Amino acid sequence: MYSICWILIKLDFFMKKALKIILVLLLVILTALIVLPFAFKGKIVEAVKNEAGKSLNARLDFQDVSLSLLRNFPNLSVGITEFSITGIEAFSNDTLAYIPALRVVVNLKSVLKGDTYEIRSARLDEPAFLLKVLADGSENWDIVKPSADTTIAEPVPSQFRADLQKLIIRNGKLTYDDASLPMWLRFAKVDVELSGDLTADYTELKAQAESGSVTADYDGIRYLSNAKATLVSSIGADLSAWKFSFPDAKLTVNELEALASGYFSMPDEGYDMDIHFEALKNDFKSFLSLIPAVYAKDFDNLQAEGSMAFTGYVKGLYSEVTFPAFGVDLGIENAGFRYPELPQAVENVMVKAVIDNKTGDMDATVIDIRKFHMEMAGNPIDIKLFASTPISDPYVDASAKGVLNLSDIGKFYPLDENTSMSGILDADVTAKGKLSVLEAGKYEQFEADGRFVVSGVNLKNPSFPDGLKVHEARIDLSPSVARMPVMKAEVGRNDFDASGKIENMLAYFFGKGDLKGELNLKSSYLNLNDFLSAESNPDTKASDSVPLEVIPIPKGIDFTATALLDHVIYDNMDLHNVNGKLRVKDQQLTLDNILFNTLEGSIGINGFYSTAHPEKPVVDFRLDIKNVDVRQAFNTFNTMEILAPIAGLAEGKISTILNLKTDLNGNMMPVYSSINGSGRMLSDALTISNVNSFNKLADALKIERFRQWVIEKINLSFELVDGKVFVKPFETRLGSTIAEISGWNAFDQTMEYVMQLNIPRSEFGGAANNVLNNLVNEANKKGANFSVGDRIPVAVLIKGTVTNPVITTSLRSAAGNVLDDMKQQINETIQQKKDEAVTKVREEALKYLEEANARAARLLADAQKQADEVVRLASDAASRLRAEADKQAENLIAEGKKKGPVAELAARKAAEKVRQEASERADRIVAEANTQSAAIMTKANQESDRIIQDARVKAEGGQN
Repeated sequence: MYSICWILIKLDFFMKKALKIILVLLLVILTALIVLPFAFKGKIVEAVKNEAGKSLNARLDFQDVSLSLLRNFPNLSVGITEFSITGIEAFSNDTLAYIPALRVVVNLKSVLKGDTYEIRSARLDEPAFLLKVLADGSENWDIVKPSADTTIAEPVPSQFRADLQKLIIRNGKLTYDDASLPMWLRFAKVDVELSGDLTADYTELKAQAESGSVTADYDGIRYLSNAKATLVSSIGADLSAWKFSFPDAKLTVNELEALASGYFSMPDEGYDMDIHFEALKNDFKSFLSLIPAVYAKDFDNLQAEGSMAFTGYVKGLYSEVTFPAFGVDLGIENAGFRYPELPQAVENVMVKAVIDNKTGDMDATVIDIRKFHMEMAGNPIDIKLFASTPISDPYVDASAKGVLNLSDIGKFYPLDENTSMSGILDADVTAKGKLSVLEAGKYEQFEADGRFVVSGVNLKNPSFPDGLKVHEARIDLSPSVARMPVMKAEVGRNDFDASGKIENMLAYFFGKGDLKGELNLKSSYLNLNDFLSAESNPDTKASDSVPLEVIPIPKGIDFTATALLDHVIYDNMDLHNVNGKLRVKDQQLTLDNILFNTLEGSIGINGFYSTAHPEKPVVDFRLDIKNVDVRQAFNTFNTMEILAPIAGLAEGKISTILNLKTDLNGNMMPVYSSINGSGRMLSDALTISNVNSFNKLADALKIERFRQWVIEKINLSFELVDGKVFVKPFETRLGSTIAEISGWNAFDQTMEYVMQLNIPRSEFGGAANNVLNNLVNEANKKGANFSVGDRIPVAVLIKGTVTNPVITTSLRSAAGNVLDDMKQQINETIQQKKDEAVTKVREEALKYLEEANARAARLLADAQKQADEVVRLASDAASRLRAEADKQAENLIAEGKKKGPVAELAARKAAEKVRQEASERADRIVAEANTQSAAIMTKANQESDRIIQDARVKAEGGQN
C-alpha cells in the first residue's frame, strides 16, 4: 500500500511538472509562430524587390506583405496585396500584370537557410494580365534585362526556386492584344487549378481551367463573343525534355465539346507538336453555339437538326524556318435551325470544307470548300472555293451566288426592338485561274465575271441609330479589275455618291502585290465626327477627353481618292467646298492640292503624313491660308496657341504661307522640338488688345494707346527651327508711330523680341513726359548727347515669357549696339539652324537611300527564292509524272506478256505512248515554271528599280 501511495504521489508531481513544461513549450511555439514572420518579413520583401530590380525592364510594385506560419504550418505563407508589373517606354501606359491578392507558400527551411526560397504553391485572386504586341512586333512581356556583357558566362542563380505543387487562379482576366496580326482575345472570369509534383523530372499533372467569357476578334471580325469555355486534362510532363503529353484534353466552348490528344514539346530550335482534335458532339446545334449572334438569342429554345463532324491535326516543328503540317475538316449535313416564335427557318445547310497541309511547306496548303449551301427563308446561297499553291503561284476557283431580301431576316432571326432592315443583296461572282497569268497581263486565261448589287437597303440599329440607306450600289467583276460604277448612300444626314475601281485584289490577298484602286467621292454634307466616335470598350474608362492614337497607314495599299464635298464637319472645324486628291502609297498619305473654305477665308494644303516608321510619324506640308479670321483660327487649331500665342488676343484677318515639317508623338501631336519650317504672314490690319507685353509697355512709357495696337499692312517672314519661331525684322505702324519688330518665341512660351519705335513727340504728354525726360537723362549720362526732336526713337527689349514678360526701354541711340547685336545674333541663329537642318536632311536622304537599297535587295532575294521554289516544285512534279508513266507503262507491258506476243507488242506501243505523253506534259510543266520564274524575277526587278527610283526622288526633293 505504501508503495502504491508513493507511486501516486510521484506521478502527480511528474504530471504537474510535465504540464507546466508543455504549457511553456506551447507558449514558446505560439510566440514563435507570431513573431517569426515579422522577423523575416523585411528580408523577403527586400529579396523580392532586389530580384525584380536586377532582372526586369519594368516597374514592379506591391502595397503590402503579410507573413504567417499558422496558415500553412510548417511552411511559411506569404501574402502580397496590390501586386503589379507596369511597362516602360512604348508600354508605359500598359499594366502587364495586376494581382490584388497573391499568396504563396514557401518552404520554411529555405527561408531559415537564406540561400534560396522554395515556392511550394501559389494562389492568385482576381488577377488581370495584358499581353500586348505592337504593329512592329514589340512585346510588352519582353521585360527581362539583357546582359551588358556579351561574353558567355555562368548564369547567376536566382534566390527563388519553384518547388510548386499547386497553382490556383480565381476570377482572373487575360487579354491578348496583337496589332501585328491583328488579333484581340479576352478571357474573363477565369478559374484555374493545376496540381502535381513539379520538382520531379517526370510527373503527372492535373489541369482544370474555366472561363466564363471568351471574346475573340481577328482582323476586325468578331468570331467569339462572351463565350463560355472549359478545359480539363491530365498532362504527362517530362520536365527534363520540356515535353507535355495529353491523352484526353477535353475542351468545351459554349455547347461544342472537343477532345484533343497528343504532345507539345519545346526543344531549343522551336516548338514540336503532334496534336489531333475532334468534336465529341456531332449535332449541328453545338456548332451553332460558336456563332455569337445565334448563341446570344434564346439559344436554349432554338430548334436545330442535322449532323456535324469536325476534326483536325497539327504535326511537326514550328520554328523560324519550319512550319508544322496541319489540317481541318468540317462537314455539316441536312442541317437547319428555327426559332419557335418565328415563321421561317434556315434550312438545307450543307457544308464540306477542308484545309490541309501535309508537309508543313506553306505552298502545299490547300483550301477546299467543296460545298456551302443554305436557304434562309427560302433564299438560297451557294459558295465554293478551292485555293492552292498560295506561295509560288496562287490558284483559285471560287464562286458565290445568292439573293437575300433583308426584310426576310426578321422572319427567321429575332431582331432587337430598335433594329429594322429592308432591301436586296444580289451576288453572282466567279473567279478561276492562276495569279501568274494576271501578273503577265494574260487576262484571257483567267476567268472572272459577276456582279454584286445592293438596292433599296434601309438599316437602322444601335450601330446606325440615324439609319443607313444604300439607294444603289454595284460592283462588276472582271479578270483585271473590280469596278464600282455607282454607290449612292446615306448615313443619317451624311450622303455619299461614289464610283471607282479596285485592281490586283487576288495578288494582295495572297501577299503578292499592292492593292490598287481609285475612288471618286461626292457629298453635300459629311460630318466626320459621326464616324470617329470611339466604340465602348470594357477596358476603357469613360473620359471627357480621349487622346488620339497614331493612325497607321497600312502597307500594300496604292489608292487614290478624289473628293468634291460641299460641307464637311471635322472636330470643331466647319469646312465648305472641299476638293482635292488624296493618295495612299508606301504607308504615306499624300494630300494633293486640297482646297476648302473655312473661318471666313480659304485654306489650301499640299504635303504628306507618313507612318513608314510607326514609332515616329512624320508630317510635311505646305499651308496656303487666305483671309482667315485670326481669332477663329486660334480657337480652331490648337497648334496656333503654341506657334502664335498672341493670336488669341487679336482681331482681323490674316493670310499665311507656311511650310512645316514635324515629328508626331503617340497622341498625334507635334513634337515641338522637331518642328522646322518657314513662312510669311500678311494682313491689312490687326487689332491686338490686352497683351501682357503691350500692357507693360504702356505702363513703362505711360502711353495708354499702346495697350491696344491697330497694326496696318503687316508683311512679315518667319522661320521655325528646333521648336522656335524666329520673326525676321518687319516694319509696321501704330497710328503715327513707326515700329520695327523682330525676335523669337519658343513653344515653352519663352521669348525675346526687339521693338524699335519712332514715336511722335506729341504722344509724350502728362506722365509720359516725365518718362521721356528720364529716358533722355539716362541716355545722356552714357554720353549720347541726345536732344528731343519731333520724333523720339525708343528701343524696347521684351524678354521672359508670354504670361510674364520683362520690358526694358531706352532711347535708340543708347541701346543701338545692344539692338544691333541682338538682331545679328537672331539672324546668325536662324542661318545656323537652317544649315544644321540642311545637313540633317542630307543625312536622312542618304539613310533613306540605304534603306531603299536594302529593301530592294531583300525583294530580289525573296523573289529569287520564290522563283527557285516554283522551278523546284515543277521539277518534282515532272519527275513524279514521268515515274508514274514509267510504272504505268511497265504494268501495261507485263499485262501484255501474259496474253501473248501480239498483245505484248500492242502493250509496248501503248506504253511508249504513255511515256511520250507524260514526257510532253512534264516538259510543259517545267517550261511553264521557267516562264513563271522569269516573270517573277522580271516583276521583282521592276519593283526593285521603282523602290530605288522613288527613294532618289524623295531624297532629292528633301534636299531641295
